[in-house]
Amino acid sequence: MPDDRITQAIDQYCVRLRRALRGVPSGERDEIVQEVRMHLLERIESEQHMTEEAVSRVISAAGDPKELAKECEMQAMFRQAATSRSPWLLLHTTLRWAMTGGAGIAAFFVTVLGYGCGAVFYLCALLKPFFPSRIGLWLAPEHTLSFGYWNGRLSGTEVYGVSVRPPASFVLGTLGPTEGPIRELLGLWLIPIGVVCGALLLLVTTLFARWFIRRFGPHESDGSPSRLVPSVSRTA
Repeated sequence: MPDDRITQAIDQYCVRLRRALRGVPSGERDEIVQEVRMHLLERIESEQHMTEEAVSRVISAAGDPKELAKECEMQAMFRQAATSRSPWLLLHTTLRWAMTGGAGIAAFFVTVLGYGCGAVFYLCALLKPFFPSRIGLWLAPEHTLSFGYWNGRLSGTEVYGVSVRPPASFVLGTLGPTEGPIRELLGLWLIPIGVVCGALLLLVTTLFARWFIRRFGPHESDGSPSRLVPSVSRTA
């Protein structure tokens, strides 16, 4: 098979791969495409008979460019998330991970819970001056402690936020209606406490998510482009 036909076939594959890698930063995208191109050339050069069928077989073995791009994007996202301070990126990464298996589901659940609780504390601290009689740390019947918004009812009492009821009930939202008196415990102290607790929850959740991604995430530790194209590497 003429060299120009081989080059053309590889170039067509790399163009499709480059287009599919739109979610990867441009510098990393160039490295991945170049690495794939080199692997394809090496594999083709190792063929005893450089026929059109052999070239097609090598390119097919590299996999669908769209599927390969998805794997590359996922691994690029995990590498970025492993050092990121962005709650949005960590939530998005763990959500994508949750679609692939149990470890991802656990990471996403803990990340949502941690960031959700942190958001509740910050929001309560922000709204306390505007709704002083409805925002607070509430003590309700059955030793229920709730940090959030009270609906103002003594019958069918509900507090929306973070609620704990001994011995083991915890919910981000509400534990459901209760009957009887409800008492606010913090007053305006809720504002600094809410800010501090919110900051701590965001920090701890971020550190946990980053550690969990580095420890259990489906990414290659060395981050080299050759590791991003396993389907090509196995054929080399």
